[in-house]
Amino acid sequence: MGLIEFAAAKTLASSAVFLFITVLLIAATKRTVACIALFSAQCGIITAQIVAVAFLRHSGEAFAVAIIVLLVKVVAIPYVLLRIANRLKLSPNVTAATTPAQSAFIGAGLILLAFAVVQPYARAFALDSEMLAAATAIVLTGGLLMVSRRMALMQVIGLLVLENGIFLLAMSTTFGMPLVIEMGVFFDLLIWVLLMGVFIFRIRETFAHVDVSRLRRLRG
Repeated sequence: MGLIEFAAAKTLASSAVFLFITVLLIAATKRTVACIALFSAQCGIITAQIVAVAFLRHSGEAFAVAIIVLLVKVVAIPYVLLRIANRLKLSPNVTAATTPAQSAFIGAGLILLAFAVVQPYARAFALDSEMLAAATAIVLTGGLLMVSRRMALMQVIGLLVLENGIFLLAMSTTFGMPLVIEMGVFFDLLIWVLLMGVFIFRIRETFAHVDVSRLRRLRG
C-alpha cells in the first residue's frame, strides 16, 4: 500500500470520530455563526472521506463529487447562510428550547442510540458500524435542531445537517450514487437554500422577526 492509500485509509478510519465531535458541538453551540461554521466543517470532513474513497477505489466520479461537495456545501451554502444572518441582523446567540448543557447530553444520547440501532444492520451487511452510527447521529442531530431551535435560519441549518446524514448513509451503504444524480441533488439543495433565504426575509418583513415559536400564535 502506497503512502497516499495509507493516508486515505487512516482518513476514513478517523473521520467518524470527528463527525461525532461535530454532532456534539452543533447540538451544544449557542451562536449562529459558530453553528454555520460547524456545518461547514462537517461538510469538509465528509469531503475528505469522499476524497479518501476516491483514492482507494481509483474513482474519477468520486473526485468530481468531492469537488462539488467542497464548492456547494463547504463554501457556497455557508456563505449564503452567513449573508442571510448578517442581512437579518440576527442576535448572535441561538434561541433554543434547551440549554447548551442539555443539548450536549441529548447529542451524546443520540450518538449512543445511533450505535445501538445500527449494530445489527452493520453486522448483517458487513458495513462500517462507526460510519453508520455517525451518519445516523447526524440525521438525529439535524432533527433535534429543527425541533428545539426557534429561529427559522437555525431550522434551515438543521435540515441541512439532516441532509448531510442522509448523504453519508448513502455513501456508507451503497458507496454513493451516480455522478449525474449527485450533481442534481446538490444543485437542488443550493436552490432550496436560496429560496429559504428569500422566505426568511419575507417572514422578517411581514412579522419583524424570524422566531417561529411566535408565529404559532397566529394559528386560528
